[in-house]
Amino acid sequence: MSMASSLDCAWLNQAKAQALAAGAVGRSHASHARAWFRIGDVCLELVSDYQDLLDEFETRYRDCGLAERSQDLINICCTAGYLPGTSLLWLSFDGSNLPDPMGAALTPFRMLRHLRRYVEQRGPVPGWRMLVNTEANNRTLAAGDSRTLVINLDESPPEFAADCIVSLVQSAQQGVLFLHAASFGIAGAGALLIGRSGAGKSTTSVALAARGHSFLGDDLAAVRLATREVLPFPKSARLRDGSFVRSLDRRVRACRHTTVTDPKGIARTLISMGDLFPASVGGPLPLRFAFLLDGFGERVAIKAFRPQIGDVKRLKSVVSETIPSWGISPGRDLMKFLTVEKLLSELQCYLLELGSPDESVAAIENVMEETCN
Repeated sequence: MSMASSLDCAWLNQAKAQALAAGAVGRSHASHARAWFRIGDVCLELVSDYQDLLDEFETRYRDCGLAERSQDLINICCTAGYLPGTSLLWLSFDGSNLPDPMGAALTPFRMLRHLRRYVEQRGPVPGWRMLVNTEANNRTLAAGDSRTLVINLDESPPEFAADCIVSLVQSAQQGVLFLHAASFGIAGAGALLIGRSGAGKSTTSVALAARGHSFLGDDLAAVRLATREVLPFPKSARLRDGSFVRSLDRRVRACRHTTVTDPKGIARTLISMGDLFPASVGGPLPLRFAFLLDGFGERVAIKAFRPQIGDVKRLKSVVSETIPSWGISPGRDLMKFLTVEKLLSELQCYLLELGSPDESVAAIENVMEETCN
């Protein structure tokens, strides 16, 4: 066994013992804080003695927060703890029909091409698997079994632990489809705003909220398939600098906000929409419309569109950038894509070339209000 493997084995054994005790200790230990968040149809209970993780969830998912455990939702508990004297964060999951935590850990990296240096390996502890950095002597990023995930914080990028937790919660919901899209409501109807990263989803959805419409999310949409409802998933919005965002400067400065850098190196303002526009965060809505962003022009242009299986390139980002477990099985990926294509075929779809935020929002309003009224 190599020195690296010996070290991995040592910390995995230590972390495994700590994680196995988490279920018994985490729920009763006075130093463990609790918070609850609604993600789709799941109530996530986060129990943690690691303040940085709690602060990150508060910053990113404040508008998804619940006052207490919900009896009307599926309940999943994640107990988190920092292993003293190490750089290790253990996550122990409790709930029925839980997916594989390592699958959740793999999902964020499959989405980021510059992190493809990480590969999965069999762990030195029986029943465990590892995610290692092939460019750094196979240094371990994460390891886990069927209920536990241990993350090396010295190796992980920002927000990785929170992304793994949310990815697992998404994967536990077979009846909810999570899409890379903004979601909003006008005149009692729900709509998706579909486009790749940087296509204008956040700016447009925030501009809609500024005009009094419902904001359900600016980056990730949750659709309950049985009832074809779009569910609120109002993560804090990530606003990229521009004339419209600058017009909100006074309002933004009056709210809690954070500046972050996205994977492409672009600075964004992270802000709760519940703080920015308190009346905008709404409840579930019947999903009736989808707008596919088709670039930028001098003036807004909108036309009816019927998605076909041949539109895979245009629609790929809506599934491949957010669906948990995407990329493992080509057959399963195709089935998920067909699910998305079927969903869109049941909606009124439009291609939207964005103009100014005000013009773009007015065009969306005209289409939806004329139809709904």
